Amino acid sequence: MFHICTAFSRPIINICLLAVTLLSISCQSNISNLKTKDYQAISNRDTAYLRLTKHDNFFYGHYLVNYGGSSKDSGEIRGNILGDTLKGDYFYYPRSGGVKKRSPFALLQKGSTLKLGTGSVMSFMDIPYYSPSIPINYDDVKFIFHEITTKN
Repeated sequence: MFHICTAFSRPIINICLLAVTLLSISCQSNISNLKTKDYQAISNRDTAYLRLTKHDNFFYGHYLVNYGGSSKDSGEIRGNILGDTLKGDYFYYPRSGGVKKRSPFALLQKGSTLKLGTGSVMSFMDIPYYSPSIPINYDDVKFIFHEITTKN
């Protein structure tokens, strides 16, 4: 009886090892497709930094805003890429302290610059989002991001 179980388990183990190997190879090949860039925007005394990674039709990264050197908001961004528009969410701890917050986040890519959009924010089940009936404003923006080089 022991030999029968061993005879059946060896092919199953080999198939599992093959599947794990193929999965790890495919995951490693996707890593090389990721494009991470750093951006900076200055508006009066406020400075914003953006580290953005794009892959296919989604993005993620880190967003930090220094308000005149006295306080800051810092957190993670993630969302979808729709043509030249990046729409998603910003998860951060506000400068006043307290609990983690979520707000809608939108960027418009024009060449090598990114414009931070503003819009009418609505909420459904405490999840904020930009109103689909009112266009996001990319004309009168606070931050226009320019790519910068950083030392890693």
